[in-house]
Amino acid sequence: MTEYSAIILAGGKSRRMGQKKALLKIEGRGFVQIIRDKLLKLGIEDIILSGFAKPCEKTRYVKDRFEGQGPLAGIHAGLEAASHDSVIVIAEDAPLVPVEFLEKLCQIHEERSGLVTVASCERRIQPLLGIYDKSLAKNCERILTDNKRKVMSLLEEVGYEEVPFFGEEILVRGCNTPEEYEYLQRLVKPAPR
Repeated sequence: MTEYSAIILAGGKSRRMGQKKALLKIEGRGFVQIIRDKLLKLGIEDIILSGFAKPCEKTRYVKDRFEGQGPLAGIHAGLEAASHDSVIVIAEDAPLVPVEFLEKLCQIHEERSGLVTVASCERRIQPLLGIYDKSLAKNCERILTDNKRKVMSLLEEVGYEEVPFFGEEILVRGCNTPEEYEYLQRLVKPAPR
């Protein structure tokens, strides 16, 4: 069985949300804590928190070398620091991604043995939920040095396997606005009748 590291991308500025997304909670638990617990459930012990230095038990913080350059810089820092060759990448604002879907990503990644396996929903690639090979840190660095910031630049360069998610897109894309945050809370705890 493949051993995995994981990167929780938590360096965003959260402009549309109006507050740091890593500090948001659902039923009293922080987004990062919820994601960490799902990763631990998968048996992943090397959990890297990129871009957010607030301690979270059983994770380790890694600073982006290319600060302010977006998620690709977080992926780069995490890949460089990862203990294992296969690295799950997940954004801080996707705490409700089902564990079963993470397992499916791992399964397909192992079966197809490509460098990148990413989620998609309704034919839209979700590059911040996937599995990246540690060797891609060099590709990320070169792309960032060329002043490109998009994760899709990396995917277009190296190719990827796509794993469709058939639930609501917000579960794999994450939430970006206060309205989407409220919606996530309602998904967990429906309004009383």
